[in-house]
Amino acid sequence: QGVKQNSAEAVNWFQKAATAGHAEAQNSLGVRYEKGQGIGQDFAMAVKWYREAADQRLGLAQDNLSDLYVKGLGVPKDPVLAHVWSNLASLNGEASAAKKRAAMEARMSREQILESTTHIGSMYARGRGVPLDAAMAVQWYTRAANQGFAIAQFELAECYDKGVGVPQNSLRAAEWYEKAARQGNDRAQASLGYLYDVGIGVQQNMAQALQWYHMAAGNGNAVAQYNLGSMHANGHGVPQSVMQAAMWFSIVEANADTTRRGAAEQARRQVEEKMTAEQIAESKRLAREWIKANVR
Repeated sequence: QGVKQNSAEAVNWFQKAATAGHAEAQNSLGVRYEKGQGIGQDFAMAVKWYREAADQRLGLAQDNLSDLYVKGLGVPKDPVLAHVWSNLASLNGEASAAKKRAAMEARMSREQILESTTHIGSMYARGRGVPLDAAMAVQWYTRAANQGFAIAQFELAECYDKGVGVPQNSLRAAEWYEKAARQGNDRAQASLGYLYDVGIGVQQNMAQALQWYHMAAGNGNAVAQYNLGSMHANGHGVPQSVMQAAMWFSIVEANADTTRRGAAEQARRQVEEKMTAEQIAESKRLAREWIKANVR
């Protein structure tokens, strides 16, 4: 159109605009990589550029990204993420996405659909691919939580706990934490343990706090493991025991991320100042035995 057709030169200009953040150019560049037009076919690069545009709420790019998740091109085949991006494409005005989404749902399990529903809530919570909207996030979480999906129940509990998207309500937070905790969600177990620990949304009950902390700790939750260490170090809700405290802090050090590992190391060193060499050795042995029995 007005010049001799030159796919490589078209790619060159799409690349300049895409790199500058132009969503339509990012999508067009993704198409060229997907189809090998004017550049070598590269599905991973197609995914990269579709995702850049999809994050900017371009429905066409979200639809294209969904297609690649359906086919497993450039990304592992993933019906849940395909469904998520198809939903967002529809929400952003891509007319063809609704029919594709219906076809996907016919092949998906109930669990997969609930996972996708929860994921869409998280997209609204982060403003990724859709406008940042905490109230909409709550709506999507509630939809999956009411059908018993534990992750959605935890996320909804967090919203009530922090007053994000809904008025702050510790009682409702405790109710949703407990629903998720009873399904084995370790973050919900740790959070519910904390509410019983301090008496927020529920009557303070140290036995319940310890029960939920131990369940979460057994499921690998570093927050619960650290809290158990603190309880033993301070004699809070349990008899004071520097050995037990050091054991739990050592467990966190062995299993947690860098931030929590650093805090646990500092706490362990503090309690070890009050311990004999024999007690320190015994606490390390107990930690190793606990890890061997509980970490898989």
